[in-house]
Amino acid sequence: MALTPSQIERYRRILVARRDEFVSGIARAEAAAAEQDELGRLDYGDRATANAAKDDLLREAGRDSEELWRIEAAFARMAEGLYGICEQCGREIPVSRLDAVPSGTLCVRDQEISDRKRRLAGTALTDASGTALKGASGAVSGGAPSRVVL
Repeated sequence: MALTPSQIERYRRILVARRDEFVSGIARAEAAAAEQDELGRLDYGDRATANAAKDDLLREAGRDSEELWRIEAAFARMAEGLYGICEQCGREIPVSRLDAVPSGTLCVRDQEISDRKRRLAGTALTDASGTALKGASGAVSGGAPSRVVL
């Protein structure tokens, strides 16, 4: 069953709120990184600490920018009438998956296939914030939550 207009509107509101959070987070990170530049005029030790903090802030902003891009792509899919449709197989993405990952583009099955391919290729899988996901053994596992109970 296709998503109803009210369901799509609900996800649009969720995505707008997330977009606003990421935009303000990116702005804060960039401002804090600029602040670290000013602190870098201190001695060598302080400069090294400021540079490390700046690198962390910029990496965080980069991860946020990637999620922002995924959110904008979800808006485009909504406009095209393709939101909630798997980009791989063309089947509907279950509501439970969209609840977990509103910017998701793959159904559970295709997300698991994608995760498996990335693991085999040795690419680190990340969560929505870009943080590498690790299983109990310390090995990288997961991705966008693909094991959603249906």
